[in-house]
Amino acid sequence: MKNCVRFPHLLKSDIFDDLDIEFASAFLDACNVKIFAEETVVLEQGEPADSLILVAHGHVDVTYVGEDGRQLFLLRVRPGLTLGETETISGGPCAATCTTSDSATLLYYSGAKLEKALQNYGFIKNITRIFHKRLLKDNWLKHIAQYGAVEKRLRSHLYILSETSPKIRETQSDLATVVGCSRQTINRELSKLRAAGIIEQNGSEITVRNRIALDVDANI
Repeated sequence: MKNCVRFPHLLKSDIFDDLDIEFASAFLDACNVKIFAEETVVLEQGEPADSLILVAHGHVDVTYVGEDGRQLFLLRVRPGLTLGETETISGGPCAATCTTSDSATLLYYSGAKLEKALQNYGFIKNITRIFHKRLLKDNWLKHIAQYGAVEKRLRSHLYILSETSPKIRETQSDLATVVGCSRQTINRELSKLRAAGIIEQNGSEITVRNRIALDVDANI
């Protein structure tokens, strides 16, 4: 079965905006499909990339490890979004590590094919639009990290984590590390969110009940 038939939802991906259906279908059909039954690193920080990767099912978490060895969660890449194209086009090493969820399906479009696709001006325009969206999101997150209160930082992180699923499985220690506060402060802020009906908690699992209420300014 052709990929365009197997994954029809991908024809609506941002990377195909305003492009004809023939281009999008041919692009998908030229991809290699890889299915991951368990969490797997598909791009490693500092290593080269040779393909644009399009997420079909599941998600991919992007993390960065600093010189001090501490890991920072950056974003969750949901179905229809891409990764690896920046490094593949530029020839530079991966800026972060990308790890799939379990039961994830990814489509790989090789660097050689990508070079040919970039002859299409509309495709180039879509690639730069994606870069621009990432820049806007990075600026938003940096502003929150520097000027936002703990509540704002926690809400924005939960907002990102709940993009593909309302269920979040991160310990309060993990959240404290990302948000930059004590575990006790995270516990207090989560209690406020529970009281407001925005989240529910069952052990270490957080279920987001009202994602919009987490951060109305989160235009990402």
